Amino acid sequence: MLQNILKLTFRRSTSNKFTIILILGLLVSSCEKQDKTMSEILQSTTEELFDTPENHYASSLRIKYFDSLSRVAPENQKDQFILKKAHDLLYSGRTKEAIEVLKLLQQKSMDGLLRYKLSFKEEQQIERLLALAYMRLGEQQNCIHHNKASASCIIPIEPEGYHQVPEGSRAAIDLYKEFLENDSHDYNSRWLLNVAYMTLGEYPDSVPEKWLIPEEVFESEYPLKRFEDIAPQLGVNVNDLSGGGIVDDFNNDGLLDILVSSWFPSGKLNYFINDGKGNFKEKTLDAGLDLVKGGLNMIQADYNNDGFLDVFILRGAWMGELGKHPNSLLRNNGDNTFTDVTMEAGLLSFYPTQTAVWADFDNDGWVDLFIGNEAEKGLPNPSEFFRNNADGTFSNQTESAGLLISSDENPLYVKGVTTADYNNDGWMDLYISTLHNKKNLLFINRGVDTNGNISFEESGEKNGLGEKLSSFPTWSFDYNNDGWMDLFVAGYKRSGFYTIVPDIVREYLGEPHKAETMRLYQNNNGVFTDVSAEVGLDRIGYAMGANYGDLDNDGYLDIYLSTGEVSFESIIPNKVFRNSEGRQFQDVTTAGGFGHIQKGHAVSFSDIDNDGDQDIHVVMGGAYEGDNFFNSLYKNPYQDTNNWISLKLVGTEANRAAIGSRIEVEVMENGKPKSIYHTISSGGSFGCSTLRAEIGLGQASEILKLKIKWAGSGNYQEFEGIQLNSFYRITETNPEAEFIQ
Repeated sequence: MLQNILKLTFRRSTSNKFTIILILGLLVSSCEKQDKTMSEILQSTTEELFDTPENHYASSLRIKYFDSLSRVAPENQKDQFILKKAHDLLYSGRTKEAIEVLKLLQQKSMDGLLRYKLSFKEEQQIERLLALAYMRLGEQQNCIHHNKASASCIIPIEPEGYHQVPEGSRAAIDLYKEFLENDSHDYNSRWLLNVAYMTLGEYPDSVPEKWLIPEEVFESEYPLKRFEDIAPQLGVNVNDLSGGGIVDDFNNDGLLDILVSSWFPSGKLNYFINDGKGNFKEKTLDAGLDLVKGGLNMIQADYNNDGFLDVFILRGAWMGELGKHPNSLLRNNGDNTFTDVTMEAGLLSFYPTQTAVWADFDNDGWVDLFIGNEAEKGLPNPSEFFRNNADGTFSNQTESAGLLISSDENPLYVKGVTTADYNNDGWMDLYISTLHNKKNLLFINRGVDTNGNISFEESGEKNGLGEKLSSFPTWSFDYNNDGWMDLFVAGYKRSGFYTIVPDIVREYLGEPHKAETMRLYQNNNGVFTDVSAEVGLDRIGYAMGANYGDLDNDGYLDIYLSTGEVSFESIIPNKVFRNSEGRQFQDVTTAGGFGHIQKGHAVSFSDIDNDGDQDIHVVMGGAYEGDNFFNSLYKNPYQDTNNWISLKLVGTEANRAAIGSRIEVEVMENGKPKSIYHTISSGGSFGCSTLRAEIGLGQASEILKLKIKWAGSGNYQEFEGIQLNSFYRITETNPEAEFIQ
């Protein structure tokens, strides 16, 4: 193989010695990595990533780098490096030091000592960074150090969240007023000015009227009950950077556990076991997860059908050339420990990604894996389709299946993937969300031919999904309970280069903007129609992590969006929308207490306390070293309002976790029969809900019939006599549903 690659390289690029050397280097590097253990590969990846100042997220390294450059630079260039150092001091979390450096530069600027040393834009940046540093200082002194995370960061801020140490916000207010006097259309400063006043308890009365963002823009469209953040009481308020989250039953005791990650390659996993007494115990070290570092996202499945949920960790996202990190497959050993089996399973690769999906694409009873990698110009990283060999290993069949989606001519920056049987033909299809105004892709599964080969056909244009957009998280759900899986995808494009905040402010004020909005595509017998405007979702949903679930157990699936971007200015509220009977989505962010303004990532809807309603776990924190924040766990207050049913499906001919299996619950409500549909899935493309089916039944007076279509095997079963507000285990082909409680 090596010989063939070299021949090809010489034939195509005989004049380009650099290309030859590069390919040789990549081959040697790949061979060296293959000779290492996974823990050694992860460790070397961390060292390589934080050994270069080109990594904009390695702030600590960059501080030393710019400090050294400023010492040896000519006098007229020193301040350029000092300013860069100040930026990285701020983004590393060393806020007070950043303020001191910026104040010195500010004084130099006022004295005219930076003329011809810094550009006009660089001089302007000094006070902008200083204002931001003061805002961040207020957050650190009041929200993080005093652990008042929820109260101080939920918009609009309530009295218990007001800053007790006001200096940071007060200093920021003075600077933002100055910026707005010079530019009244500075929406970024206008937003941060209003937030700063909120932190002091002086909003709206003290905000100058010409810059006020009115209170009414934050009002909810439905009086949802307020959800309380109980993460601190349960000890699961991990204070870290952005990452993935899974809430599910990893030890099969009927209680949902929590696994969270932090995206830095040096970051740790946190594994919490539910003790059934209202508490969680951290068991990261005991589970053998202390050496499994980093990961921006994770997804669970029982890949080897042994009855225990395994975990796939995704790495390298957003890093481009620096993002050649290996993913990890963690096998659940069934004794509360995990083993990294990536190499043995044949899944070792080095492409930047944060999105993948498990499904039984070939209907053989074993889940396969599709990984959406991030390709860009000059880096045509291919997405990967791994078929399960049913022996603990996988085969890469990307090209033969027709899923080789990126090329030099058309690189696709994949940010989300989801799967469902969109045309109800019994085969799982695939939808791919991409950035940069490319067409998102819909691959229809054409099944397995007589030779056992599986193939997909891209059919987005033909099926109503041909528009170009820039998007991020996505999922498949039946939002209107008609038995056809619909598609949701959140837009991720702003009108300006630096931050989404101006677009958010314009939307609040009813002014036009150019940000990408959300899309809800209704499935009409396999053909999709954009109904976003019709249902009230044609709004900015600048989401990273996101998921769906049932906030009030009414049987209609609602939406939670974790918003943000890497910039420190982007302190914008997470957004939550209630599905009103499949007709309209209502903004309930403020009423539910969800408007968290720290960076939001993985979202999981799961009944953490087994009381019948879905609680919401959210991983918080940004990308830079100093942008850490506490995770949240919102307790659902609707346990006594509507009815529900909770089902654990166990496949025997279908895949063991029953991923992709479809449930119809036929109920009697207000004297009329009604059907509520659910598909077994972890939900959205960034954050994982439990694979246990937790189904709200509204005001149902009885369950008439429970119907299950098992994914892969195609087996169909019906059950009667199922009781409301109960937990059941259902094993494929067993005619009796096992009552648990």
